[in-house]
Amino acid sequence: MPHPSRPRSFPSPPVEFNPTHDQEWGIYLRGIELFNHREWFEAHEIWEDNWHLAEGPRKRFYQGLIQVAVTLEHARRGNPRGVRTVWTSSRGKFVELPDWFLGLRIPELLDGVGEAIQPVLNLAPSEFRPGLPHGRDLPTRWDRVPQIRLDWTNR
Repeated sequence: MPHPSRPRSFPSPPVEFNPTHDQEWGIYLRGIELFNHREWFEAHEIWEDNWHLAEGPRKRFYQGLIQVAVTLEHARRGNPRGVRTVWTSSRGKFVELPDWFLGLRIPELLDGVGEAIQPVLNLAPSEFRPGLPHGRDLPTRWDRVPQIRLDWTNR
């Protein structure tokens, strides 16, 4: 898949963004578009390009976004153990970051995804045993999955 160009529906990066790679901003936005279209596997794949290039807080931020997307993909594919494991890991990536990072309000994203997957996390312990088949219909609240909206004015 060719690297994406910047979508017209998103703002230009703020001055302080200072990407480490000319295409970082476009890749970030393309991942957001994919996420918002519920193409979580593809979003995770595209954000990995930025994760490999980034350092410090941005590296943790991209890793967290990737893991949030993978959490939702596990829910879609009926893998409750994957949901629980990756979700737990994803939240830790955002711990030392400010609430607003690269235009994204992190608590809003985590709260929405947390609400969406809470019924999965509340399943009986026997549902998380290793070796159980994937593809089960999980009680995910898809209507709670948030859209990612960037906002540079409320940080």
